[in-house]
Amino acid sequence: MKGMKTGGRKKGTPNKENPLKGFIKSHSLAYFEPKEVKCDDGKKRTLSHFDLDIQALAPDDRVNAELRLLEFHTPKMKAIDMDVNANVNVLTIEDKLRALCGKDEENDNDDDDE
Repeated sequence: MKGMKTGGRKKGTPNKENPLKGFIKSHSLAYFEPKEVKCDDGKKRTLSHFDLDIQALAPDDRVNAELRLLEFHTPKMKAIDMDVNANVNVLTIEDKLRALCGKDEENDNDDDDE
């Protein structure tokens, strides 16, 4: 039956759960989830493990980590090379009519001489 769906999953059927993807997602979310943590100065603050790891980095490493994380949220821009040369032949209406009739300019010039 061409054009008709005859087998496979029914429309709206969700994909099967992948246990590895579920584990990775929950682990990643837990890493960024804020929790109450006792800091070095003895005060309790609400920070995630990510925040603590970022604070432990040197400033230049922190910048590099932030830049690498941005790659996941913003698409990379690619350079595009374009050749912008255009060959334009301007045809008059007479030229277009000659082309439609199938006549060449040489034939028309011979007819004019007679």
